[in-house]
Amino acid sequence: MPLIESPELAESQRAAREQSAIELIAQGLITVPLSARQQQAYDDAVRYAAEIDAREREYYEELPARIAADNRRITDALNAGRLYLANEHSDGAAPTIHFASCFSVRHQVDRDVAHEFDRKRDGEPNGSWHAGPGVDYVAKWPNLMTLEEVEALRSYRACQSCNPDTKERRKTPAPSIKPSKLSSITIDRIGRHYETTSGEYLGALDSYTVSADLIVLHCTERDYRGVRDSLVVLLPK
Repeated sequence: MPLIESPELAESQRAAREQSAIELIAQGLITVPLSARQQQAYDDAVRYAAEIDAREREYYEELPARIAADNRRITDALNAGRLYLANEHSDGAAPTIHFASCFSVRHQVDRDVAHEFDRKRDGEPNGSWHAGPGVDYVAKWPNLMTLEEVEALRSYRACQSCNPDTKERRKTPAPSIKPSKLSSITIDRIGRHYETTSGEYLGALDSYTVSADLIVLHCTERDYRGVRDSLVVLLPK
């Protein structure tokens, strides 16, 4: 007659399969003789876990003082006129500009809120700071700026919720101005404005003359002569 496993035995076997040998040894559920190397590995694992737990306790004990110091730093920045927050984007898009009081960035500006997942609940840490991404999340430090610093940015876009008083709703980067060779000029450039590489304004291009060893631009302010590889700057429209 075949033996029938009890539900309790089946459950204990299933649970045992899901636990590591180290855990079972630590719980006294497996008592097998260990080699010297196995014993050393076990002792090292237990010691390492104890060190982590000690660092974690220290981390949470120091957290309130660290949050208070962070909030003082932010208050000082706000009192110094840094009333705007610039949030960079991982995709390289223009940063979004908020008022520091914007609700959507409160979790950055208020460091109590920033650390809300780091708090102890019922005397125990909420999650574990060493357990990997997604357990403890602390909001990134706010990049606070004055309005002058915001306007000095190459590009930005204003938050649609708090509507900060920036000069533009969306500032786009100025076109890159690169010198080009005289030999690259074609008839479709008639009417475009030019300057020399030293910044002297030539005016709008009326016409140009090409000879064997010389190209002459006839512009509204003055003519400009050079060889085919001479450089001139085409100004943005």
